[in-house]
Amino acid sequence: MAGAVINACAKIGDFCVVNTLAAIDHDCVLGAGVHVAPRTALAGGVELGDGVFLGVGASVIPGMKIGDCAIVGAGGVVVRDIPAGAMVMGIPARPRKIMD
Repeated sequence: MAGAVINACAKIGDFCVVNTLAAIDHDCVLGAGVHVAPRTALAGGVELGDGVFLGVGASVIPGMKIGDCAIVGAGGVVVRDIPAGAMVMGIPARPRKIMD
């Protein structure tokens, strides 16, 4: 998308969306079907599993791993690894329960 930046040695899986003004820094790995929302920033060496969703303006510090199908809410700042299937929000991003 317009203004998105994907830096050196990044690997992008099939069916990913890297949205407007998103930044994916060096050596990041995105699994299949990842959605990186507008103005999201991934620092170097971040690994995203399959089906991960990063909300608008989310940030991930260097070297973090986010498991398959995890969700990071808008504006969330990931400062520790996130397990598969988790939903995290806030600064720093913390787990939240999904309401029925």
